[in-house]
Amino acid sequence: MPHSIKTSNLSVTLNGAQLVQPTTLSVNSGEAVGIIGLNGAGKSTLMKAIIGLIPHQGFSNISSQNSEDRARLSAWVPQTREIVWDVSVETLLGFTLRNFRYQNESNVNLSDKINFSIKDALLATNTSKLSNRNIGSLSGGELTSVLIARALVQQTSTIFLDEPLASLDPVQKISVLSLIQELSKTGITVIASLHDVEIAQSYFTRFLGIKAGKVVADGSPNRLLSKNHFKEIFLC
Repeated sequence: MPHSIKTSNLSVTLNGAQLVQPTTLSVNSGEAVGIIGLNGAGKSTLMKAIIGLIPHQGFSNISSQNSEDRARLSAWVPQTREIVWDVSVETLLGFTLRNFRYQNESNVNLSDKINFSIKDALLATNTSKLSNRNIGSLSGGELTSVLIARALVQQTSTIFLDEPLASLDPVQKISVLSLIQELSKTGITVIASLHDVEIAQSYFTRFLGIKAGKVVADGSPNRLLSKNHFKEIFLC
């Protein structure tokens, strides 16, 4: 099975402090991987290093590409979901599609393909009914799903989500987790940092446990939430 993500001795050091210790990982296409650990353990920092959002040492097959190729390989859904452009959902997705999918193409009739691609993304995220709503009017769960739809129109094989369940109610959490699971089944690789580990475990194929910047456990969610591994990841 081909790998979506490969790292070798990937690390992050800031102001003399090593935030992520040298990490070597392989993630297969179509895996749904949850990164778990305490606040400040390095979950978000590891993901940002993999996709080249922050300076780092070592190798990542994504961050080693130029900026345009990185955007084709992976999409990023940040935890801070600030609204900087309060437009309709459809306008946001259309803007993203133009900037990522067609940035190096010419002589393309965009309108038909944009409508089709946006339709697919809205259907996949169950947000079709929101297409004419402005971003600023959405609830937390709706906004998270729309930002995943925006990631889909990038046409990438891998999506990174930073705390996608943050500030969501239980129903919204299940909706987002179900979407992650369905995307994984279609062959899209999903990597997400998580705090709600118990509710998320049934929707992921693999957990990575990180502590003080080091991956200390790697395996099935049930295995990593067993008593011994749970202590290794979450207790000082």
